Amino acid sequence: MIVQKYGGTSVEAVSNIKGIARKVALEKAGGLDLVIVVSAMGDTTDELMKLADHITTRHHKRDLDMLLSTGEQVTVALLCMALREEGVTATGLTGWQAGISTTTDHGGASILSIDPERIQRELKMGNVVVVAGFQGITGNGDISTLGRGGSDTTAAALATRLGAERCEIYTDVEGVYTSDPRYVKKAVRISSLTYEEMILMARRGAGVLHPKAIEHAMTHNVPLVVRSSMSRVGGTWIHGAPGRVVSHPVYGIVFDKGRFCYTLSGFPNRMEMKVIISSHLNSLDIEYDTLMEDREDTLSFLVAEADQELADPIFDRVGAIVRRERKATVTVVVRDENTYLVTLDTVRKILQEKGQGAFHIIEDCTNHVTAVVEESHAIALTSLLHSAFGLDEVQTFKAVGVF
Repeated sequence: MIVQKYGGTSVEAVSNIKGIARKVALEKAGGLDLVIVVSAMGDTTDELMKLADHITTRHHKRDLDMLLSTGEQVTVALLCMALREEGVTATGLTGWQAGISTTTDHGGASILSIDPERIQRELKMGNVVVVAGFQGITGNGDISTLGRGGSDTTAAALATRLGAERCEIYTDVEGVYTSDPRYVKKAVRISSLTYEEMILMARRGAGVLHPKAIEHAMTHNVPLVVRSSMSRVGGTWIHGAPGRVVSHPVYGIVFDKGRFCYTLSGFPNRMEMKVIISSHLNSLDIEYDTLMEDREDTLSFLVAEADQELADPIFDRVGAIVRRERKATVTVVVRDENTYLVTLDTVRKILQEKGQGAFHIIEDCTNHVTAVVEESHAIALTSLLHSAFGLDEVQTFKAVGVF
């Protein structure tokens, strides 16, 4: 039994959905039991948000979840219709029908548990099960959505709960690359990564998979496969055992725009202030980084732009001088901690020599070097570092024959 997930670009048109139905029909005929998780078609979620904005910009999160969850349900219904046209019996399920229970954090809920009984019953009857990604139901019986990467998370969580052989994530690229191939033309597909390596790349800007999805798969050692929905060629396997031989000191250069930097200055005890602010950010479950500073009375924190609304009051109460700026991060993911210091020196030297403007380095890292730069410099710097570390010359990262 295999769980497959098809993202928004993979189902953006009826012709795409028909193509997926033909593919699923062939795999079903080959003896597979299939659970298909789908996203909303193309820009549907953005269009639904625009409709909400026409009414009000002061969205009630419960209302917004009810609205946004309809996008995935449209795709579920259309794919079931297409499968029936291919002679395949299919059952479409919403998140709550699939037994997905979540927290009450509307817009960013976490999966608490999955009751697999309905899905298992449908599979025993010989049906393909099509599940709406990105959604579940709270203990109060309210529709909830899982936030960014929610369909990935749905697929991985179902795969672990159902004991799937693997979870296949279909998208518009042929796998995970050493950098974003849309911006770095010589980016190379990586054939195999560990869960830990993929989580790090995802957290630092690789948008092909959400960290929560990887964490779900890692919990029960369910392999993830990232593939193109347009081709069976290539793909990246993500699993629990080292699966590649790499002679390079790094295996990825990723960037993340839309970060927010808070710089505080004018206080005597930096370490005490760092502990106080960190505890407040942790209490609100805000992920953050601290930056290396040259001055003893200066301290900088970096948070995701999405968390700015929660973070602002914390820094407003500090009483120190606070500077708020939009920034981007560019991360060099290193092979192991033994290469960290060499990589750090190389990154610093390149940034200084190439005149990339003011930059900071995130501290307390051993498996990656992350520079904080102006947003306008992020893509050019990513390409520059990709070349500087020799990744442009690599043909592919070869996987050991684990799979």
